[in-house]
Amino acid sequence: MAEESFPSVRGLVDSDIGPLRRFTGTLDSAPGEDQVWNPGTPNERTSVRRSINFKDIEVLEAIEPYQFPIYTILLTESNRKKSRWGVFGTSLTGILDMQYTEAQLDPSSPEYVKPSDRMDLKDCFGKRLGLVMADNEDGRPPQHDLFDGRAKDEEHPTGQDVPTSAWEVYMVEGIGVAGSGGTSPLDEAISVLDGKTIAQFNDAALANELIRSDVSLLTSIGMPVSAPNSFTNTMIAGGQFTKDEQGVFHKV
Repeated sequence: MAEESFPSVRGLVDSDIGPLRRFTGTLDSAPGEDQVWNPGTPNERTSVRRSINFKDIEVLEAIEPYQFPIYTILLTESNRKKSRWGVFGTSLTGILDMQYTEAQLDPSSPEYVKPSDRMDLKDCFGKRLGLVMADNEDGRPPQHDLFDGRAKDEEHPTGQDVPTSAWEVYMVEGIGVAGSGGTSPLDEAISVLDGKTIAQFNDAALANELIRSDVSLLTSIGMPVSAPNSFTNTMIAGGQFTKDEQGVFHKV
C-alpha cells in the first residue's frame, strides 16, 4: 500500500494576503469597488475596497514560486490608523515626508507644508515602491495590533485589537527607504563609494535598497567607466573624490 501523503499543520498563512512577502514594483493603478456590510439592517455601512496594482515586479521573498510580472494587494479604505489601510498609508507617508525639510514639517514654522499639500498616494503612480509583509516571520517587521470586530468576548462585545499581518511600504523610488534616517540615495552612494574600487562599489550599490530607489542615480552608476557623466567620474570631476594607483576611491 502506497504511503499516504498527509497534510501539515505547520506554516499556515492568512488566506487573504497572497504568496508574496517582500517585493518591489511600479505602482500602476488603484481602482476601487464599493462594498456593503450588513445590508438591510440598522448597522448597514459601505466602504471602498481598492486593488493596488503593481507591474514589473521583482519578487524578493515569497512562500511559494511566483512568476508573474504583476501583483495586486487588496485593501479596504479606512480613516483609522489601526487598520491595514492605515498601516499601508502611514508607512508610505513616512517615506514621502523624507523629502521635506524640518521646517516644512513643523506646524509652527512659516515654511510649514500642510499634509493635504504634500505628496500622496495618487502622486506615486509610475514610481517604483517596495513593500514588505509585517508578519513577524523570517526577520520581517512585527505584526500590528489592529481592531477586529470578529474578536468578540464578554469584555469586548464589539471586538478588540488583535495581532494582524499587514503590508508596509519600505521604499519609494527617488525619495527614500524606511530606516535610512533621512539619508538621501546620493549621500548613501557617496558613503558606499569611499574606500572601494569601481567593481566593489558597483556590487555594493546594486545590493543597496536606498541607492536602488533612485533610478537616475543607479543609471549613472551603471554607465561605462569611460562615460564623463558616470557617477564616479562626476565625483572626481567635482573634487569630492580622488582615486589612488590601486583604483580605490577616497572621499576628500
